[in-house]
Amino acid sequence: MSSPEGEAEQRSTQRVALVAIGDEVLRGEVANGNGTYLADRLFEMGFELAEQVVVSDEPAAIRATLVRLRATMDVIVATGGLGPTEDDRTVDVVADLFGTGTVSDEPSLGAMKKRFSTHGFELTPNNLRQVRIPVGAKALPNTAGIAPGFVVRLGGADAYFLPGVPREMERIFIDEVAPRLQARMAEAGVPRAAVRTWHVYGMGESHIDHRLAGILNGVEGATLHFRTSHPVNHVKVVVRGPSVDEERATLERIESELRKRIGPGIYAVDGESFPSAVAKSLKAQDPPATLAIAESCTGGLAGELVTSEPGASEFFRGSIVAYNDEMKTGVLGVKPETIADFGAVSEPTAREMAEGAKRVCGSSVAVAITGVAGPGGGSPDKPVGTVCFAVCGPGTTRTSTKLFAGNRERVRVAAAYYALDLARRYFDTRKR
Repeated sequence: MSSPEGEAEQRSTQRVALVAIGDEVLRGEVANGNGTYLADRLFEMGFELAEQVVVSDEPAAIRATLVRLRATMDVIVATGGLGPTEDDRTVDVVADLFGTGTVSDEPSLGAMKKRFSTHGFELTPNNLRQVRIPVGAKALPNTAGIAPGFVVRLGGADAYFLPGVPREMERIFIDEVAPRLQARMAEAGVPRAAVRTWHVYGMGESHIDHRLAGILNGVEGATLHFRTSHPVNHVKVVVRGPSVDEERATLERIESELRKRIGPGIYAVDGESFPSAVAKSLKAQDPPATLAIAESCTGGLAGELVTSEPGASEFFRGSIVAYNDEMKTGVLGVKPETIADFGAVSEPTAREMAEGAKRVCGSSVAVAITGVAGPGGGSPDKPVGTVCFAVCGPGTTRTSTKLFAGNRERVRVAAAYYALDLARRYFDTRKR
């Protein structure tokens, strides 16, 4: 990699800046999820996250940002502006900083031609813009798309430029950028931290914080971090110690105490998702349990969550979206007099919905959701946010009612998670 200003001495600290390039990100039309993803992983590697910047597609804005950051940062990671359209200008700006032109990355060009031929797409001249890199840059192959990333030396910084499409950015980061950055940290004598994240459902952030108060007292090199992602919370512990073995031992001791304090609200660790935790609980039974869902106000959202994970067909029998009363009575077998006496949003109706779903789908466990998600419904005794649930299985059917706060979408999401958590914990609570 060449530099317009020569090699700079490596600074003792490892400061990194993230740059999101694109008018659509600047205007808020697209959330800067790339920044969140990259910041989380760079922090775990031990980098000091010094700055995040969002800039427009204007070449002057991109250039000014890079010129400023190259003087103070050890690493720059930029996303966006590598596409085929006229407003994708990142390659040209970096080439201009070097005073050079651009060149097609031949492996990327060949892969693009093969891909277009396979799918019967016409290769237009603007597609060629996607496989350009500045002269002197090192291409970073994009196995998830077309435009390669690239890395150059800008002043005192190693600067990585990645596509803005999240799945392409993540693939290049994992395959090409992360190994280089980990090697950089090792050369700088910064050991990689031991990191673990526990995912919690059914407990607010303030309650989690209260229960974990003082958990790191006397523990050297450990830090505690919280993140909320409705309706779940995430607790991360980072341990930096003199050796990998000592870091791991410290992390195990912290986990033992953390689980005592949080309890069964912890549904997963690290990369495991909420739906996969539900699947794990059901498949752990002897014989493995299967699941059916009856949904009203959530409109199929609970089923969508379940099927977002690979392998759902191993345990998920199906979801019946019974949005109106006729579907509840005609498909699920809810008695008309139950709805007449108690209402569609009631625990008796939820009970019969769950039992009907279990019967129709032939599952071993079924959950039901019926409620008032947003404006247009509700009453003084059943305000908006009122949702009734039922879970049935080999044992007795259990029902409950919750009042969720927020807009329509937050109520739907909260209800879907609550119902799936009933399924996740059904066999545990049945033993009590």
